[in-house]
Amino acid sequence: MSGMTDANRDEIKALCAEGYALYDAADFKHALRKFYEAWMLLPKPQPEYVESGWVLSAIGDCYFRSQLFEQGKEALLSALHCEGMIDNPFIHLRLGQCLLELGIKGTACTHLGIAYE
Repeated sequence: MSGMTDANRDEIKALCAEGYALYDAADFKHALRKFYEAWMLLPKPQPEYVESGWVLSAIGDCYFRSQLFEQGKEALLSALHCEGMIDNPFIHLRLGQCLLELGIKGTACTHLGIAYE
């Protein structure tokens, strides 16, 4: 696959919509599956596409809600490297929360501060 097409973007959005519906029903395991299906449709290199940030932040959020904080941290750190995501307050909030749960208080405060700003 070379580059993002409109059809590809629409399919990613549809899978994410399904994932969010499952998330809203607190079915985080199946929501994660939908978000990972969306991830697999992203062209490489994924960080070049804003959609990657959406998908990774959703994955990180699902991990957070599932109390899988290390996995959440990894997904959210990766999301920050995606196009247009470095200043996303939600990503910094969830990342800070994951870090706090992992006992990494200094870095957690940094990300929570960025989210607050």
